[in-house]
Amino acid sequence: MSVYITKVCGLGGTAGKGQQVVANEAKKFGIEEIRIPYYDYFSDSKDSLYKRIDGILTGVSENDTVILQSPTWNYPNFESALIGHLKAINNLKLIIFIHDIRAMMFPIEAESMPFYVELFNTADRLIVPSDNMAQHLKEMGVSTPMTVQYLWDFNNQVDLIGKPNYENKIVFVGDDEKFRISTNFPIDSDTTLELYGRKNEQMQQANNIHYHGFLDEYSLLQELHKGGFGLVWSEDEQVKSYMHYCNSYKVSTYLQAGIPLIVHSSISCRKLVEDNHWGIVVDSLEEAVQKVKTMSADEYHSYVDAIATTKYILENGYYTKRALVDAVYNLFITRRG
Repeated sequence: MSVYITKVCGLGGTAGKGQQVVANEAKKFGIEEIRIPYYDYFSDSKDSLYKRIDGILTGVSENDTVILQSPTWNYPNFESALIGHLKAINNLKLIIFIHDIRAMMFPIEAESMPFYVELFNTADRLIVPSDNMAQHLKEMGVSTPMTVQYLWDFNNQVDLIGKPNYENKIVFVGDDEKFRISTNFPIDSDTTLELYGRKNEQMQQANNIHYHGFLDEYSLLQELHKGGFGLVWSEDEQVKSYMHYCNSYKVSTYLQAGIPLIVHSSISCRKLVEDNHWGIVVDSLEEAVQKVKTMSADEYHSYVDAIATTKYILENGYYTKRALVDAVYNLFITRRG
């Protein structure tokens, strides 16, 4: 009996990074990797698709356990066909590690949610991003037992010298055009917005908004570690709604840099932020600016000190480790019971 985990090869961005993080931690437990090509399976005939899947699953046999990282970001029917092949293997156990759900991310795919509910109900266990996602899936009709991931790890060890200092600035790392931060940020304030990411033509031009472009991961963490507050936010209503369920890499990036968070009250990790004293929870950018402006250096450093205790956990992959161990352990306890 063996345990396997899938990883899509050739997948870029945060989606590819997430799959790599999970696969790396799984490998430390002796879990073997199944490599799935990132490929246009839509043009394949059913015969060709099945042959490809047979090749992908070479070595998987009865009594094995497979952890499928979902979505694969291939044509959606590919996942359905892949799961069909897996479930046809005698006594195989399937865990689906849900990173995202396309039907919840993209309004154009919302009607396909019943397809995903059916897919998730074929699994023996799910790993889901948040308690909010678990509750939503149950309300949608998913009955498969679930393990909650809670947070993305940032398993890249970077030595950061000293402590961040209180500064009257808010940092945002990401696509400003997608999240609509600069166009909604209060410009009649001395609180500055520091943007790291792709520049766009719609960016607000103001004295308190500064664009820094892309930085490599090491340089970004060094820059963020100087001080200020890390913003996890969207003014796009669809994206904001999805952030109620998903896990954002921004949270882990800012925590790894050692700076306090600013999060919306509806975000999936709100309880973690509040319970662990990781930052401030607000309902608007105006409220965020007001809290930043009036915060004392002592209060700021109380957040910094609380965040410092999470660095070891994040850079050593313990959120991922815990989710994998819990899912596999409970799978086999259920089997014995």
